[in-house]
Amino acid sequence: DPLEPPEELPDGAYINRCISASFVPGSVFKLVTVTAAIENIDDLFDRTFTCSGSINVMGVKVHCTGHHGTQTIEQALANSCNCAFGQLSLELGADTIAKYAEKLGITESHRLDDIKTAAGSFTKDSSGSAALAWSGIGQYEDLVCPYSMLRLVSAIANGGAVIEPSILGISENKTRLMSEKTADRVSSMMNYNVAYHYGRDSFPGLNISAKTGTAETGDGLADHAWFAGFLNDEAHPLAFVVLIEHGGSGLGAAGAVANTVLQEAVKQ
Repeated sequence: DPLEPPEELPDGAYINRCISASFVPGSVFKLVTVTAAIENIDDLFDRTFTCSGSINVMGVKVHCTGHHGTQTIEQALANSCNCAFGQLSLELGADTIAKYAEKLGITESHRLDDIKTAAGSFTKDSSGSAALAWSGIGQYEDLVCPYSMLRLVSAIANGGAVIEPSILGISENKTRLMSEKTADRVSSMMNYNVAYHYGRDSFPGLNISAKTGTAETGDGLADHAWFAGFLNDEAHPLAFVVLIEHGGSGLGAAGAVANTVLQEAVKQ
């Protein structure tokens, strides 16, 4: 009988993935790193970053997914360039990135009404190491709960302050995660991601700001696929996080799911 449950369920079958588990984030974590860079590197928007496919960090290669050439920081985020963000991670240092991961609610446990959510994690590796470079890219030992990422993109959409979600009704509780100026800059960059790299044709009729993540899990299985962002639409002020475990491409898999759901949501 196809309706009969299997005799043996896989481990974690009953875990609520949205609020009670944490996952390797991949490049959605670059929203944390770029926020730290905006607030700590004065000439960030005047710089260019060069990507030739990898950077050498103390004799260890940190590989990128492409050869992006010379880029601005906006282009580096849109390209999700590991070379640029590896360099930023080394410049910022582990203490600063860890501070921002905590400040932005990524490593903390939260409460959704009376439900305690899973905490994430960020391991501070030694200064100048390849592991430090990877940690700011969203790999190494980084873990993020989807709910925490939803709070972050909601804050970016809302001028830096998240209206704490509630299952039971509209919440009046606000938590400021970043300044309005920083939020506006990150929001603009996320919108540029779609225009410059992801393609607005993938999201017809939607004014969307987003960041992809294709997270290597190190277990021999396909990457986790992430897509996180929000609509710039006063009639439909929606933030979202899509995670497909071992789903592959952040844009192709998770982005497609986001588009399908959002297209239905804006009809309401």
